[in-house]
Amino acid sequence: MKFKRIAALVAALIMALSVMAACGQVPDVPVEGPAGTIDPSVTNVPANTVAPPVTTEPTTTPAPTTTEPTTTPAPTTTPPTTTTPAMTTTEATTKKDPNEFTVESMSATMYATMSLNVRKGPSTDFDRLGALAAGEAVTVTGRASTGWYQVSFKGQTGYVSNIYMSATPISDTPKTTGGDSDTESVPDGDSEIVDDEPGQTQPAPSSNPSSSATPAFTSGEWVKNNGATYMYSLFKEDRFKQALDKLAGAVEVMAPSVSMSEYLSSEECMDIAQDIAQIVGTGYCYFDQVSSISGTTMYLRYYCDNLDQANALMANLNAAGDRVVNAISGLSNYDKVRYIYEWITKNASYEHGSYYASAYGPICDGCGTCMGYAKACFYLLSRAGFNCVYCGGIGEEEGHMWVKVYLDGDWYNIDQGWSDPKTPTSVDPSYVDYAFLLVSDKYMRNTRTSVYDLSKYYSMPAADSDSNSWYARNGLVAGSLSEAEKLIKSGVSNALSKANGAQYLYVRVELASEDLWQQCYDTYNGQYVYDTYLKGKNTGYTFDTRLSDIKNDVKRTRTIVYRLVKQ
Repeated sequence: MKFKRIAALVAALIMALSVMAACGQVPDVPVEGPAGTIDPSVTNVPANTVAPPVTTEPTTTPAPTTTEPTTTPAPTTTPPTTTTPAMTTTEATTKKDPNEFTVESMSATMYATMSLNVRKGPSTDFDRLGALAAGEAVTVTGRASTGWYQVSFKGQTGYVSNIYMSATPISDTPKTTGGDSDTESVPDGDSEIVDDEPGQTQPAPSSNPSSSATPAFTSGEWVKNNGATYMYSLFKEDRFKQALDKLAGAVEVMAPSVSMSEYLSSEECMDIAQDIAQIVGTGYCYFDQVSSISGTTMYLRYYCDNLDQANALMANLNAAGDRVVNAISGLSNYDKVRYIYEWITKNASYEHGSYYASAYGPICDGCGTCMGYAKACFYLLSRAGFNCVYCGGIGEEEGHMWVKVYLDGDWYNIDQGWSDPKTPTSVDPSYVDYAFLLVSDKYMRNTRTSVYDLSKYYSMPAADSDSNSWYARNGLVAGSLSEAEKLIKSGVSNALSKANGAQYLYVRVELASEDLWQQCYDTYNGQYVYDTYLKGKNTGYTFDTRLSDIKNDVKRTRTIVYRLVKQ
C-alpha cells in the first residue's frame, strides 16, 4: 500500500459495501467446511506459531490436476507462462523537496510498535522533538503526503514514521538488539529508538528460525513458486529483480535478516520492503513480512520456526489451491475470476488470525485482513493462469492492498478485502460485496483516500474499463431515477422468485453519478420498498435494512443494496 505507507503491524479492518448474492450465472460457491478448517490430508501444520501472520489467461482448462498431498513436499505446481500482454504504464513521479508536503486531516488513536522518534516534519530530514515508548498511544491528527502520521505530542504537532505505528495495541512489542547508531534518549528507560533513518538499530526477529537447515527450494525458482512471473517481468531495473532474488533466497532458508547494500539505497529498501516484498510471501506463505529495516538490512519475520513447518504450510496451501483451480476448469475466464472472488469471501472472515497477512490465512485458516485477502486472490488467480499485479494505497485512513488482473484483453482491479465487509457478513456469512469485482482505476480512485504510484520500480498496467464489473455485466447501472426505480422493482421480483426459502435476499443498483445516487437514496428508502413491494402481498419476506456507502471518510461506490429478511 504504498505499503510502506502503513504501520508494519497495522491490521486494516476495512468496511465496504454490500451486494445481492442471488444474481449471475456462476453456480453457488461451496465453502469447504467451516472457517478455519484445515485440509485433513496434510498434517504437521504448526500450532501456536509466531503471532499474526502469470502468466496469461489460458484458453483451455488450467493445468494443475495433482491430487492432494499426504505428506508435506515443496510446492510443485507452477502457473503457465505465455506471452506478456500489451499494457499502458503510468509515468514516474518527480522527486520533490522534503519540505514540500501536504497533510490530510484524520483522527485516530494509534500505538508505537517500538521506541520511535517524533520529528518536526514528516521525514528524517526534520529535527527530533522527542520519542514515543514502545506501545505508547498517541492521537493521530493527519497523514502527510510522505506517508508519515501527524500526531499531537506534548502540546506540539509532530510527525512519526507510519511504518512503526499500529492501529491496535501492541501486546508483544519486539525487543531491540544491541547497538548505538542512535544515541538520543528514549522515554521509559528504552535504550534505542527507530524511524526511517538509515543506520538505526532494529528489533530482533520474533522467532528464531534455523538458517543452517538445507534449503527447501532452489534459488531462482521463487518467481514461479509465488506466481509472480508476470509481475517480475515488469520491474524496470535488473537491480530491483536482483534485490528480490536475494530476499527470496533468504526467505527460502528462513534467514533472520538480509542485506541489500549492493542493490538498493535505504529509501529503496524501505519501498521494496513495504510495497513489493509481498510477492515473495505469496506462495511462500510462511513468510510474514519485513518486520523492520536498518539502513539497507531487512529483518525478516516468519509464521513458523523451521523449514519442516514451512513445508507443511505450503503443502496445505497448494492442496487448497488445487481444489479451487480444478473446480473452475470448465468455466469461462470471467466466471473463473468471479468464482475465486466469491470463494475467498465465503471461505474466510475479515479478522485477525494466526496467519492473517498470508494467503494461507483466508484460504486455509479461514480469516485474514487486506494483505492476506490480496495475497489469497493473487495466489489463486495466478494458479488459474491469470496475470496479476499487486496495488496499494490508503483505504479509509489506513493502508490497503488489492490486485489487478488481465482478463480478456483488458486490465481490471479486484479489491478482495472489501468484498467481505465485516458487519454485513457477521449477520449473513454468505454475503458478498461485488462492488469491487473487476473495476477500473478511476473507480478505485473514487472509492479510497489515495492510490500509490510505484512506477519508479515497475510498470503498472492501466485499468481503463468497467465493462466487466459485476453491476455492468448484470445490467444494474441506472442512468436516471426512473431507471433506478425499474431496477429496484425488477430486483425485488427476481429475488422473491428465486428465494427458495433463503433467510436473506438482496436487491441492488448502481447509479451513474453521485448526485443521482443521492437522489435515489433519498427517494427509494426502506419504507418505500416495504410499502410498494412487500406490504400486504404475502411474500414471506419483509424489509430488513439498506446497506449503502454513506460514511464521510469513504468516497461512494454509488451503490445501494436493499436486504429483505424471511418472516
